[in-house]
Amino acid sequence: MQNLRSPLVPRNTPALDAWRRELQAGQRTRCSFDWLWRAACEEMNALEAPTPALAASYFRHARRIVRAAKKGRAA
Repeated sequence: MQNLRSPLVPRNTPALDAWRRELQAGQRTRCSFDWLWRAACEEMNALEAPTPALAASYFRHARRIVRAAKKGRAA
């Protein structure tokens, strides 16, 4: 497991947390594939990444997906 104390690696996973909340509340299924699912997957990839640099790139991609969704376009 990577060193999550690295300054490159954020400690929070807002998309993954939101995806889990919606799944728990029954607002989505595991088969609801949308921007939130994509961003949550990137955050999960970051948590499982073997290096801090790779984790940082996954987190950046997750943030790009969320920003694009807020603007109403695909990332």
